[in-house]
Amino acid sequence: MTELKFLHVTDTHILQNKQDGLYQVLDRPNENPVDQFKKVLNYANAMSDSLDFILISGDLVHEGGVEDYRFFKKLIEETTTLPVYVALGNHDVTEAYWEGYENILNCQDNLFYEKTIRGYRMVVLDSSHDKSGIGMVDARQLSWLEEILQSPAEKGTFIVVHHPPEVGEFSGIHHLKNSDELMAKIKNTDVMAVLSGHTHQNKISLFKNICISVAEGTAFGVELTDEHMHITNKVGFNLCTLNENGIDIRQMRMPEELTTLSSIEMKKVLHS
Repeated sequence: MTELKFLHVTDTHILQNKQDGLYQVLDRPNENPVDQFKKVLNYANAMSDSLDFILISGDLVHEGGVEDYRFFKKLIEETTTLPVYVALGNHDVTEAYWEGYENILNCQDNLFYEKTIRGYRMVVLDSSHDKSGIGMVDARQLSWLEEILQSPAEKGTFIVVHHPPEVGEFSGIHHLKNSDELMAKIKNTDVMAVLSGHTHQNKISLFKNICISVAEGTAFGVELTDEHMHITNKVGFNLCTLNENGIDIRQMRMPEELTTLSSIEMKKVLHS
């Protein structure tokens, strides 16, 4: 049985130097975004013999510059030898990513690509759009996606996009604006799963036999009530295994004790 195993990590929100605002809230001993990301990389490195790669599905850096992406890349290179594949999110700065992470100057292109590993095709899309909380996959990417999906992969395909498609229990604020267009392109194809981040909440749903999975995020967690959005210390990532029987997703969380770090009124969140 051909098996593909990888870590799905998301919303790392790395910055080289701490700043005011969100990072001031998250600056906790041994639990700030940089330290949490290192813990995940160390976990991956410890089980590297059984992993094929690490996937990071957006918000790599928290609205930082070129040096922050270089720092992010250095953290990875100093900690693990596993291949790392990334997507961009709404807090990523496209031109800074290309220069800092890829060493390509003056590039503002969307980051979308395909990669086949052990017969499984990974398709990475860019939903960063206008840097707002609401994401969108543009027409160019949708056309490209439709074209490549006309030829099935040997073992099947999974999609990576930062903003979760708005289907079923995933309906709500700050999701993929053109979810219907994306789902129309992938229905009746060999796509078995869509992997996302963005919400900082771990959720799994099934939509027309396609697994929709959102990983929790490593920088901070989110708990929603009718009145508030609470920023918490609950973070995590997913261990994903694909084989001929389908996909298995194991949710990995840290720490055990939940602490609320900050709260935002929901009426402000809804209108952001």
